[in-house]
Amino acid sequence: MDMREKKITGEVIYDGKVVKLEKDKVLCPNGNESLREIVRHPGGAAILAVTKDNEVILERQFRYAYDEVIYEIPAGKLEKGEDPYYAALREFEEETGNKTDKLISLGECYPTCGYSSEIIYLYLAENFIKTQTHFDDDEVIELEYVPLDKVVKMIENNEIKDAKTIIAITRYLIKNKSL
Repeated sequence: MDMREKKITGEVIYDGKVVKLEKDKVLCPNGNESLREIVRHPGGAAILAVTKDNEVILERQFRYAYDEVIYEIPAGKLEKGEDPYYAALREFEEETGNKTDKLISLGECYPTCGYSSEIIYLYLAENFIKTQTHFDDDEVIELEYVPLDKVVKMIENNEIKDAKTIIAITRYLIKNKSL
């Protein structure tokens, strides 16, 4: 069975700096019509950085949408047409003050597949050198170097709620046969 929905009509409700909100009327595979609200997002790149001492670089950052300070791995939005790999290299240095010349792909994830087109490309950095942070004007970030086993406990205890961070850690553990 072809499960694709076919767009009948569409309109842009909002076109902002980071996201675009669209409302489409679609024809479902079963013949019914429905409305879809889609947040178009350029995507992002996230970096799981593990030190030689098996520590993970985590950021603590206030996230307005949740009204909460959360733990997450370094990440950033893709610029239009930007290769996710190079975005990850850029964001890693900007946000952590570390530089690497090699990232290993941990795949991609769809953080909110019910209503958003965002794709986050996940990378692993294991060998890096200290440089200097270059935060955006609206970024206030605290870095913590947390032992990997403690990060796993933080996920288990719901201290880490960020999807990209949980997925990157899980894929890293699977890759290293730690699960």
